[in-house]
Amino acid sequence: MKKLLSVFTIFLMVLVLVSCEKDPVEPTVPIEENDGELIDFGDSIVQKSKITVWIDDEAGEYMQAVIAEFNKVYPNIVVEHQHYGSVDAREMLKTFGPSGNGADVFQFPHDHLAQAVLEDLVYPLPSSTQTKIAERAHELGVSIATLSYDETAKSFDPASPNAVERLYAVPMSIESVGLFYNTDLIETPAATYEELLAAAAIWNAAPAADNAEGDTRTNAQKGYYYLGTSSHWADSYFTQHIYSAFGFYPFGATLDNPSSVGFESPQAIAALTWMVNTLKPAVTGTGLHNSVTAGANFETGKIPYIIGGPWNHEAYKNAGVPYAVAPMPTINGNQTKTFAGAMMAAVYKYSENVEDAIKFVEFLNSDVAMALQYEYKGKLPALKADLLENIEGVNEDPLLMAMAAQLETSIPMPTIPQVTYYWGPGETMIIQVWNNGVAPATAAATAEQSYRTARDLAGA
Repeated sequence: MKKLLSVFTIFLMVLVLVSCEKDPVEPTVPIEENDGELIDFGDSIVQKSKITVWIDDEAGEYMQAVIAEFNKVYPNIVVEHQHYGSVDAREMLKTFGPSGNGADVFQFPHDHLAQAVLEDLVYPLPSSTQTKIAERAHELGVSIATLSYDETAKSFDPASPNAVERLYAVPMSIESVGLFYNTDLIETPAATYEELLAAAAIWNAAPAADNAEGDTRTNAQKGYYYLGTSSHWADSYFTQHIYSAFGFYPFGATLDNPSSVGFESPQAIAALTWMVNTLKPAVTGTGLHNSVTAGANFETGKIPYIIGGPWNHEAYKNAGVPYAVAPMPTINGNQTKTFAGAMMAAVYKYSENVEDAIKFVEFLNSDVAMALQYEYKGKLPALKADLLENIEGVNEDPLLMAMAAQLETSIPMPTIPQVTYYWGPGETMIIQVWNNGVAPATAAATAEQSYRTARDLAGA
C-alpha cells in the first residue's frame, strides 16, 4: 500500500513540474477592450424563416418589388416567389401541398374560393386580420372573401349548426365589366338601354362607312352592329347586368341558396324575353348568340360600343382605338348591377409557417403593396374609395375610375361551390332561347333541372 502511494505521489509531482515549466500560450488574435460598451448581437443570432408564395407574375418584377418592401418591415422572413397562373395555383397546391413542396401563400380568382375551402386548402384568417382587412378593403372584396362555413358538415349554409363566418383570403384587386365606347364615334355615352337601342336602329340601317363605291350594304349587313360584347351573348357573367334589372339574382337575393338557381322565376323569364325580343335584333339581327366578332370590330373602329372588362384594355390600347368606359345603362328605369370579381391571396391551411404567411397576405393589402400592384399590373386596388387617393395615379386613371364607378352598384359574384354548376345550364338556356326559338319558360325549366342534376351528381 505504501509502495502504491509513493508511486502516485511521484506521478503528481511530475505533472506539477511539467505544468509549471510550460510557458503560457499567447493568444493569436488580440483582444480588444470595449470599455463597457454593450454590443447587440440580435440581428446576427435571430434565425430567419422562409415562406413560398405563388403569385401570377411571370416576369417576376412585381413580386420582386413587393418582397423588397415586405423585407423592410420583416427583414427576417425570406420570401421565395414562384410564378403560377392564378387559375392553376389551386390545382397545383392540391398536388404539391401534401408533400411539403407547395406554397405558404397562393393566389386565385374569386370563383375558386369555396372550392378551395372544401378541398381543405385554405387557412381561415384570424379575427385580428379580419378586422384589419375590413377597415381597409373594398366592401365587395371583403364580401367575396368572407364565407360562412360549417367545417364538420362541409356546408356553406349559414344556418348549419357549426357554421362560422370567417375571412378566408385577402382581396388584392377588384373588377367588373363596363360599357366601352369609341370616343371618335360617341361624344356622350348612353345612360339607358332605351336610348342605346334607339340609336342602334339608326346605325344598323345606315350604309357602312367603309363601303367601296357602289357597295350599299348597311352596318348590320356587314356585321357592324352598334353594340357588341367582348364575350358572347350567352355568357351569364356578362348578362348578369340584364338579369339584375329584372330582379333576377342566381341563388336568391343573398346569392347563397344552393337549393335553386331561380331560372324558373318570373324575373328570370322576363329577362330572357327582353333579351330575345328587344336586344337580339339590335346586336345580332337574326344571327346566333356568337355570330358577330365584336372585339375585332371595336379594335378597328367599326362599331361604337362593346361590353368589356379590364382584361380588354391591353388589346384595345395596342390597337390604337380611342375609347373610354361608362357605367352600364339602365333598363326600363331599373339599375343594372354587374357581377364584381376579385383576385385574392390566401394562406395554405397546412403551411409550416402560418404566422409569417399571414403577415405577408396582410402586407398585400397595404398602401405600399397596392401601389406596386397598380404600377406593375395596372389593376384597381381592392381598397375603400377614400384610400385610393393614397395610391399615386389611380384617381387620375379614367379607365380605372370608370370601373370604380361601376362597382358602386355591382354585386359580389356568388362564391358558394354550387356556382360551378350554374354557368353551363345558364349558357344553354340563353342559346336555346336566342338561337333555337325555345320559349323562355321552357328553356328556364330545363336549365333548372340541369343545374340540380349536375349538383346532385357531384354531391354538392
